[in-house]
Amino acid sequence: MTTAVIQEQATTLLLGGVVALSLLWWWSTRRPSGLPPGPGPALPLIGHLHLLSKDPRVQFTAWRRRYGDVFSLYMGNRLVVVLNGYKVIKDALVKHADIFSDRPHMFLTDAIAKNKGLVGTSGGHWKEQRKVSLEILREMGLGRNVLAEKIQEEVSEYALTHTSVSNNICAIVFGERFEYNDPVFRRYLDVMDQNLKNLARTTAVNFISVLKYLPGDLFCVKRTLNNVAFVEDDFIYPQLDNHIKRYSDSTGEAASDFVEAYLREMNKMKDKETTLDSKRVLIPDRISPFRFPNVKRKVQDKCFQETAKSLEEDILTDKRKDTWTDITDA
Repeated sequence: MTTAVIQEQATTLLLGGVVALSLLWWWSTRRPSGLPPGPGPALPLIGHLHLLSKDPRVQFTAWRRRYGDVFSLYMGNRLVVVLNGYKVIKDALVKHADIFSDRPHMFLTDAIAKNKGLVGTSGGHWKEQRKVSLEILREMGLGRNVLAEKIQEEVSEYALTHTSVSNNICAIVFGERFEYNDPVFRRYLDVMDQNLKNLARTTAVNFISVLKYLPGDLFCVKRTLNNVAFVEDDFIYPQLDNHIKRYSDSTGEAASDFVEAYLREMNKMKDKETTLDSKRVLIPDRISPFRFPNVKRKVQDKCFQETAKSLEEDILTDKRKDTWTDITDA
């Protein structure tokens, strides 16, 4: 009798669990009304990822032919709407920019950017940061020609492209370049390389959020966040603190670097409501294509030739129509 009761209770619990999981799966993968069409029911946790090949563009092209220029799917537990074609993309991102300008909340972006700067913000916050940043860069590039001076200094010490580019950005942002054997600078380059190499793994956590709760560090999330902490605590914030200590707005001179100009704009807004904050200054990063060996040498040689030619002809401040795409396509 007791055994029968236990079996009946176990069966009831099992059925209840199956029903609960089925409802949870339906709720988490349901396609809300009004959404664009897309592939059939999504699987728990992975969504439609099992339908994508190594190159997802192949499957996206097939879905475009079947569902039209706008379709939707689940990548993990995240609903994604895919836009195809120039007219559709322009209509969404240009004509309706106010509607589509917000950035999605992703685990890694939120954990790294902390709702600061340009990368991890949207709306009024992003607009003010962008406006101030562009004004500063225009001032530096068109006013005292600081950009040309920094680039010329770096060309005289030219080394590997990714190192040179990082140093150029640091010179513009912080007002000083680093020696190539500087241990902190070398460590900064190393951890950025690690984060770029781990990007394929860490990105999975953005779409399958439960992965971050797994024991160990299979998806390199902890390592990535530790690397970001190093960049902030040992590379970025010491520079900011030094700028804050020696900053003075009484000189009346133009700012010599981005951080100094940003602090000046903060000082102007100190009695007003603003999103400007010394911890929101742009973090220098590297251009990712330069870490791939099969293109780095060609790009390096071409960049050096073009930069040296521009400096010799003194045309850095001209409004040329050449783009970096022209160089990287070579």
